[in-house]
Amino acid sequence: MDSDPPDVQSPDIAEMSPRRRALILVAMTGSLSMIMMDTTVVGVALAEIGRDLGLVESQLAWVVNAYLLALAALIALGGRIGDLVGKNRAFLAGVVVFALASLWCGFADSGPVLIGARVLQAIGAVLMQPASSAIVISTSPPGREGRTMGIYVGISMLSLAIGPVLGGIVTERLGWQWIFFINLPIAALALVLALWAKPPAIRSTERAIDGLSIALLVASIPLLVGGIQEVDPWMIAAGFVGLLVFLRRQDRVENPVLRLDLLRDRGFLADASMLGLMQFALTGTVIQLSVLLQSTFALDPEAAGFATLPLMIPVLLFVQVSGRLYDRLGVRRLAIPAAVVAASAAVLLGVGSLTTSMTVLVVAMLLLGCAIPFVNMASNTDGMRRIDPVNRGQASGVLQTFRMFGSTLGLAFMTAIVGAAGRWNADAATACTGIDPGLIERAGRGDLADLATLVETAPEACVEFVRSEIARGIGWGFVFAGAVASLATVAAIAWRPPTSSKVE
Repeated sequence: MDSDPPDVQSPDIAEMSPRRRALILVAMTGSLSMIMMDTTVVGVALAEIGRDLGLVESQLAWVVNAYLLALAALIALGGRIGDLVGKNRAFLAGVVVFALASLWCGFADSGPVLIGARVLQAIGAVLMQPASSAIVISTSPPGREGRTMGIYVGISMLSLAIGPVLGGIVTERLGWQWIFFINLPIAALALVLALWAKPPAIRSTERAIDGLSIALLVASIPLLVGGIQEVDPWMIAAGFVGLLVFLRRQDRVENPVLRLDLLRDRGFLADASMLGLMQFALTGTVIQLSVLLQSTFALDPEAAGFATLPLMIPVLLFVQVSGRLYDRLGVRRLAIPAAVVAASAAVLLGVGSLTTSMTVLVVAMLLLGCAIPFVNMASNTDGMRRIDPVNRGQASGVLQTFRMFGSTLGLAFMTAIVGAAGRWNADAATACTGIDPGLIERAGRGDLADLATLVETAPEACVEFVRSEIARGIGWGFVFAGAVASLATVAAIAWRPPTSSKVE
């Protein structure tokens, strides 16, 4: 591999002390945990947020979607900025922005203010995440990248899974505002540790970003994903065309936002695809699982959070195992069987939802929690290892674009499937004669506030009918997520080892 350009700061990482490596890892892991937790922690609090701020269903959906869409649209730009200004600077700026945005979220007094603060949270996240991933893999001891990334990726997945648990407890006992305030001490600790440990300031020699590419990306992803969720063919078409124009432009400009040439490496493409496909299944599943437990099984937010522990505990148990096995076995031998199990588990969640069987749901959550670390950790670590240190911000931007785009698409498709089921059955509900059809339709799509109204005003037979319809819609959403996740097996089979030590 060629040596780094003269103006790239390239510290002798081999001489870095174990203590400094550990401090850097804790700081980077804490930052990613905040990002992932804020993907799912809001789900169980939506009903309380809606009641407190007077938000309707469509506005509540944007409390979640605005964050995910901004992440998907901007994550590649965040990686690019880290390459230009230095990963350490991008990380520190991102932590500050994320903390301030979390404070703003907690003090929000209206829907538009909260949604705007969520977008600002995402801007902080896109500065932090690609930079932190590049710093972790670059400061890992040689030959122990899998173990190190196992901690980094595994704890973030644990944060994704623990979001509903923590959100339920905090919402019930302290109020929904505190699901955002809890980010502040985590951000402060990450900031202090990063300033103390001084992560390496690796940056690229390039100094330009293509503005038109940024505009195309920021416009097309929200249009495409929002169109899918709202079932609007015009939005879908506009978003799809905009995305195609963006992708074509990346191969033609000298300073692309997204380095598509990295995807010419078959192994890197497989890694990115596995991340996106697994996240498609995981994010929508975790959020809709919380809705299912609170609606069909009538659990309060705290109990619903604890009911997801079968998904969370295996992640905690297998995070380090997956890292150690990756160092020994590589990607394919871990990812192929794990992807099969993960896809099967998502389908089994669908069966549990359709049959309203808590036993089946628990078994499915256990299987999914066991499988996910062996796919996500291996693919993320391998994707970063294949790229030279200077360009790892770009590599992380590409990998996380796939991951976040998978998250937003997964949530959008599952929301659309649940919504379609609710609309289709509203007029057929003979048990709900005399009840406002709009209320039944909204409750049947999983709107917890409207379901609570229905419980107070409608006959028990009508409430039970709506609960079963929610379970049916979410169940088919789980089945669809499992079908998409099964494609990760194909990506794992297509994976190839690098032809050289690093891709430059």
